[in-house]
Amino acid sequence: MFLRLREMIRQRRNREGLYSTAAYWDYKANTLAGDAVSMWPNNALNPLYDQEQTAIIERYVGRVQGLDLLDLGCGTGRFSRMFTAQGARTTGVDFAASALAIAQSQSSGGNPTYRQCSVFELAEENAYDVVFTWGVLTIACRDRDQLLDGLKRIRRALRSNGRLLLTEPIHRGFLHRVLNMGRADFLAVMREAGFDIKATTPVHFWPMRLALAYIPWPAWITVPLFHAGQAAMKLPGLSTLGDYLAILAYPVETAGSNTSVAAGDGRH
Repeated sequence: MFLRLREMIRQRRNREGLYSTAAYWDYKANTLAGDAVSMWPNNALNPLYDQEQTAIIERYVGRVQGLDLLDLGCGTGRFSRMFTAQGARTTGVDFAASALAIAQSQSSGGNPTYRQCSVFELAEENAYDVVFTWGVLTIACRDRDQLLDGLKRIRRALRSNGRLLLTEPIHRGFLHRVLNMGRADFLAVMREAGFDIKATTPVHFWPMRLALAYIPWPAWITVPLFHAGQAAMKLPGLSTLGDYLAILAYPVETAGSNTSVAAGDGRH
């Protein structure tokens, strides 16, 4: 366990040159098991995060039956299979071949469909009713220009009446993954790319995530500490300690500016 923890610390120190590579995610797919491949090493924590993530998706994406949906950065296809079960025509794309191989092996019937592609290779236009990402752009993008490029590609892929649910660990400083950028700047780039921000909600209490995610603590430790963190994030002033920010956005052509939610206010 401690050998693995030291390796993860080493990877964290080199994250800006590592996390954005397909080789890193292929390594995870080939060495880890279960949801840890695309989530965290603590598989007692991952189901709790899955419940939290599913609640965010249900709140913001809503009914997807009959819709064309892009799961961008689909990894092992966990969300792609969920959307397909709800009746969406789902396309999952990812740049890591080993993760896609797992996704293919756990799916059947031609829906979801999968293909190997990075966000910077996304070229569809007017193709999807919904685009969904979870922890993709802050990993793939090294700077503002790459972020703007990726968001513009997503905007082109969306139909004019489509919607985007983008959930990212947006941080400047110690907590950042690859993209070192604050939330206000991130949302400003989204607007420049052609999105109207409708709602933002913090997800995952980062102090507890740091304590729980990297070590395979048993459930009797993981579960109460997770819920304690969730309760803490609801206290006044602590919503800013969300590790991820869920962002619901629409193409500007179909969005009314009078309903926009102020950046980072945490309202649903």
